[in-house]
Amino acid sequence: MRMSTYFLSGSIASILALLVSAGLGFGNALSLHFKVALPAAILTVGAHTLLILFMVVTGRILREAVRCRDLPQDFLDELNQFFSAANAYPAAIFGSFSIVGAAVLAFGAPVLGLPAATHWIAACLALLLNLWALPVEYRALRRTQLIVDKAANALDQIESEATSVGDKLAEQEGTTPEGLAQGAMAVAIGAWLPYAYLIFIMGEGKLSDASIHPFIEISLAGLVVWWLARSESKRQASESADASSST
Repeated sequence: MRMSTYFLSGSIASILALLVSAGLGFGNALSLHFKVALPAAILTVGAHTLLILFMVVTGRILREAVRCRDLPQDFLDELNQFFSAANAYPAAIFGSFSIVGAAVLAFGAPVLGLPAATHWIAACLALLLNLWALPVEYRALRRTQLIVDKAANALDQIESEATSVGDKLAEQEGTTPEGLAQGAMAVAIGAWLPYAYLIFIMGEGKLSDASIHPFIEISLAGLVVWWLARSESKRQASESADASSST
């Protein structure tokens, strides 16, 4: 499956969840509303994050391809020009902030002395903003994927030409220990965000308001993977240094 398919599926699911959450809220089914609002917010922020990560990783991959695989610089220039003209990044950032802001105001408005309608206004604005932002991001994602596809075809042609003269290109490692360590640390830290939401937003700020399970298990698993990946990274760096010194 292509990245655009994943993003489209996540966007549809988040929009439906937001609409259901809004309907329950305006229908005064507040208990059910808050139970639906949390997964709706997670889905929406997750969809925005997926777009941002894809674009960041795409730029990194093309830079490495230009540097190591003799890919023409035109592909990276086209991608950078598209990024500067597209409004996908602001749409994703403001879409995420609006959802988080509406969630915080659900319980924060009374504490700050704001009218009760503040949350409803913020929620309506967040809903409208995300209904606009997600299609904008999807179109930008499709455009980025077209550039990636063209770059992939160019790399295939370069590799086939090099192979025909006996100059096979070295295969690049898909996942490095450094990248795995960074992802594992993000999981270890991010696992506590839903727990904090349950304590400080859904609850009264007491640790007894929510169970630490399964958040602590997920966080510990991320830390274990981070430690193992860091150890492997140090081992590879040590072997590389030894090899360099021996030559």
